[in-house]
Amino acid sequence: MVRFFDFSRFHGKSPQGSTQIRVIQPIKYWDEAERYKYGENPDVLIFQKVYMLPDYKFPRDFEGIKILDICDPDWLDQANIVETCNAMDAITCSSENLAKFVRQFHKNVHVIPDRFDLEVIPKPVQHISKAKSVVWFGYSHNSVLMKQAMTLLDELDLKLTVISNDDTFLHQFSKRNYKDFYTYLKYDEDTIYQELQKHDFAILPEGYRPQDHFKSNNKTIKANLAGLPVAKTADDVRLYMDAKERQAWFDTNYAKIQEEYDIRKSVEQYKGIIDELRSRNH
Repeated sequence: MVRFFDFSRFHGKSPQGSTQIRVIQPIKYWDEAERYKYGENPDVLIFQKVYMLPDYKFPRDFEGIKILDICDPDWLDQANIVETCNAMDAITCSSENLAKFVRQFHKNVHVIPDRFDLEVIPKPVQHISKAKSVVWFGYSHNSVLMKQAMTLLDELDLKLTVISNDDTFLHQFSKRNYKDFYTYLKYDEDTIYQELQKHDFAILPEGYRPQDHFKSNNKTIKANLAGLPVAKTADDVRLYMDAKERQAWFDTNYAKIQEEYDIRKSVEQYKGIIDELRSRNH
């Protein structure tokens, strides 16, 4: 019996963000796995962003196989990250940079990238005309990364759609009323791919904050799986104005990205880690 004790359930929230990606999606293709319910006693418990606190020691005291899944640098302000890592049999991380950091505290660390359920993604459309609109999406506190791109989008007359949990403060980046320049949509996991496909490419500028070094590439991959190339620099934006360049990116990369980022690969990785840990216990 494998159970995920996830961030959303621990905090009493509906599944969002990392829980959708790293818990809800894999259990769809994993008969043995479910979300943890209080009172259960599985032989394997995966703590998805659930850390020990001064008055909360369950990750240490649970007696079965314990795996800690870390996919965000939110642990930067967690005083008990080392103690939590030390209590685990294995740790999984969403990026190699994150794994390198965690290996300071634990020897058995694996990289399981953020992957996605390909069955829910509509067929991409072909790129046939000069770019007219771009999309940025993600949590609103990350929209500060768009500040460096706004002038260029204005120069190229590219319309911007922002898909986020909250309407962002993009209008503060200039005296200009950016309500005339961008359209805001509430993020909805059920429709995100359809909304992304209404645009010519995604723009996700490179992060410059300390936490960005550890972040997953999940937004880039999500846009790619929708059929969109991702511009991270000004040169990328200018390149992808051309439909031939966008289609060339698609023809070269799309099939490989589908193969590498199928959520079923994550399930197989987890099964391999768990099989190894079970064999050690016998």
